[in-house]
Amino acid sequence: MFRTELKFLKIKTELHPTTGTTLEYLDHHHAISVLIIDETEKKTLLVNQYRPGNRGNLYEVPAGLIDKGENPITAMYREILEETGYSEENLDLIYSFPKPLLISPGYTTENLYFYIVKLRSNSIIPKGQSLDEGEDLFTEWVEIDKVETLPVDLKTIFLLNLYKLKKIEGF
Repeated sequence: MFRTELKFLKIKTELHPTTGTTLEYLDHHHAISVLIIDETEKKTLLVNQYRPGNRGNLYEVPAGLIDKGENPITAMYREILEETGYSEENLDLIYSFPKPLLISPGYTTENLYFYIVKLRSNSIIPKGQSLDEGEDLFTEWVEIDKVETLPVDLKTIFLLNLYKLKKIEGF
């Protein structure tokens, strides 16, 4: 069954300020993404899920929408708990990108916040997932050096390379 109403995306138009051309774009909630590294800093925890833009499954860093009125860091910990079962007490926030970045300003208003967290101990056993309605994903610890060989998205590669750069710089 094809649905015509959109739940998260709002289609909008505006006139270009100098040319008068009608511009089409999606008004969308802001979101978070987070690279989770293990205690040894050799692996990262990725989620694997189906994505319609890819018409298949992708490995990605945990990510999700920020609820209305929610602080981005609170959203990050909520998404980590929902998707992976790890709680705030299990993790150390080691880096927060200074500002959110526009995903693709040519067609969406969405800003994405980027975080890097480290698992306090590899012996921690996560609680069960608490997925949102319609989510179907699993998690997998992947060696950091192997991530780029997997089908991944841009935010995952960005955070992975940001982590490598910050590690060289000493955070």
